[in-house]
Amino acid sequence: MRPLTVEWVTIGKVTAPHGVRGEVRVYPLTEFPDRFFDLARVFLCRGEERSERRVSRVKGLARGLFLLKLEGIDTRDEAERWRGAEVQVPRAEAVPLPPGRYYVFELVGARVVTKDGAPVGRLEDVLATAANDVFVVRSEEGREILVPAVRHVVLSIDPEEGTIVIDPIPGLLEE
Repeated sequence: MRPLTVEWVTIGKVTAPHGVRGEVRVYPLTEFPDRFFDLARVFLCRGEERSERRVSRVKGLARGLFLLKLEGIDTRDEAERWRGAEVQVPRAEAVPLPPGRYYVFELVGARVVTKDGAPVGRLEDVLATAANDVFVVRSEEGREILVPAVRHVVLSIDPEEGTIVIDPIPGLLEE
């Protein structure tokens, strides 16, 4: 089974309206926050509701936030309606990564196996830590296994096949 196909990439979240002209404050959820300055359009998503909006102005704010003026949102009340909404772009507009780097959504659902081919489980999430990323793997028995995403443990990643091969450190797979 390959990882889930993702059509939309969340790059930020509307935190609050700003002023009286319908601007919204956005917290970036991307490793490439400068991309906000190049956006022509975004999709505001809340639940099943998705609304395409042209970006008419972007301004950087303190604490890494961005101020967006979106066409069709012209009052504070209209902006308030989108508080908490995800700011998304189509998958095709995601910033390309260098070889060997992957977005989490490209890997979630991947089958994790040992170098000998023994099944370990499926990748559920990737945690960012100060030292290195950690793969959260769910075994078939439902046990959570935390795999350090370092070169000597993660031997290969194939997002096309949906497979991650690991060389588990001693004790990693023991209950």
